[in-house]
Amino acid sequence: MEDENIKQLFSAFNPSIGSSDQFMTRLLRNMEIVEMVKQNNLALKRRNRLAVLIAALCGFVVGVILTLLFPLVGDWVSSFSISLPHLTIASLTIDYRFVGWIVMAGVSCITALNAYEVAMSKMTPSTVR
Repeated sequence: MEDENIKQLFSAFNPSIGSSDQFMTRLLRNMEIVEMVKQNNLALKRRNRLAVLIAALCGFVVGVILTLLFPLVGDWVSSFSISLPHLTIASLTIDYRFVGWIVMAGVSCITALNAYEVAMSKMTPSTVR
């Protein structure tokens, strides 16, 4: 029964067939559009890879600089005292070196993220090709 319904549906279907010149023109135009999209996607991939490379290098350089400056910054940070009056623990020991490393890692990550954003905003797909 379903085969009869399908046969009736397709028996009434009579598509109009245009000239082959129109078909080829439309096909070539669509193929050119697909090629443009492929080229644009390749340029965007290159742009993204370059921005990631720039961000990684910036984060690495900032991390190295902060690591070299760590003894100076560590002495400066350890000079601060933190008083927490509502804390009932008798003695609170804060390892300033650990806090310093966390701050340095955060600064390196933020620098890398900002470098990525700046690189992506400054590069246009046409400059990456």
